[in-house]
Amino acid sequence: MKTVKSLFLLACILSCTTLFLGSCSDKDHSTPNGSSTVTYKLIGSSDVNITTIVYYDGSSSPVSKTGDFGSTWTSEEITADNARVIISANGTGTSDASTLKAQIIKNGQVIKENNVSTGKTLQTTLSLN
Repeated sequence: MKTVKSLFLLACILSCTTLFLGSCSDKDHSTPNGSSTVTYKLIGSSDVNITTIVYYDGSSSPVSKTGDFGSTWTSEEITADNARVIISANGTGTSDASTLKAQIIKNGQVIKENNVSTGKTLQTTLSLN
């Protein structure tokens, strides 16, 4: 019985040590500092009109655009500090089922996407961090 307890205790200690050391790796975490070259994309359902877009383009001030942008909009490729990769948009839909969402794209891959906003008055905000 004493041997079984000792083996169980040893197995627990080894398991905890393995989990602890494995969780210390920083390979899976993106660094908040640094910069990224990204593209912003807004996607609305076919009945949506995006009317206001605010995003950072790498300069010290946000870019603000107003107008009738239709149901989709894509920015030019921009390079910005990771802390400033952010987009916000407003739009209107014709029904309660209208949708709007934002994406951040890097190297052709969507790296972040937010939940879909639904309704006649739509608002979406997405940041890298």
